[in-house]
Amino acid sequence: MQPVNRLADKLEQQSAIVFSQSQAQLRELEKQLQKLYSYRDGYNEQMIQQSRQGVGSYHLQDTLMFMNNLNQSIETILKQIQQQKIICQEKREIWMHSHNKKRIYTKVTEKYLYEEQQIKNKQEQKSLDEFNQNLFHRNTRKS
Repeated sequence: MQPVNRLADKLEQQSAIVFSQSQAQLRELEKQLQKLYSYRDGYNEQMIQQSRQGVGSYHLQDTLMFMNNLNQSIETILKQIQQQKIICQEKREIWMHSHNKKRIYTKVTEKYLYEEQQIKNKQEQKSLDEFNQNLFHRNTRKS
């Protein structure tokens, strides 16, 4: 049973690592999204300031084009985050499945070892009883 338990443990550890890595990728995407939001907020403020100061249309067009690209990047990251959340959920389910399998194998092994010990204890008790019985019969014959 030990090889089965070791294999189940190894599979659980591997799936936990994959799940953890997928969560790290999700957190990284979320950090990137927050940076892009921050950049966009900064450029929005800058655009408002420039429009108040009467900046030329060429410069305003460049800023608007940059803002459009920034918004597209934000949309792309949002889609990636949604995909990564799905991947994380799948990896979590795989990890939970392997974790539950490991627990089942562990319980079966514990039950098997317990039953094996009970059988061994009964055999030892039987041998001890037979020994004591033989000893008693020898002592009664001598008397």
